Amino acid sequence: MGRIYSVLRISEIMKDIISEIIGRVKTEIKDQAEAVTAGSNINSFDDYKQSVGTIQGLQLALDIVNEILTEDDEDNS
Repeated sequence: MGRIYSVLRISEIMKDIISEIIGRVKTEIKDQAEAVTAGSNINSFDDYKQSVGTIQGLQLALDIVNEILTEDDEDNS
């Protein structure tokens, strides 16, 4: 019974970590988007492109994580 508990506990810990990562990435996307909208640290078109690229990269990472989680859910159903 201890081994099953350990596997379940590890699964819970992983879900907590993944949830934390997703939350932080979403917050960073929001913060970056607000900074771009407000013009914070945007002194040139290159600064703007870099900020937008950062947002796009974060969104891509979030999309990949969500895709993996969706695939995992489908495999378990």
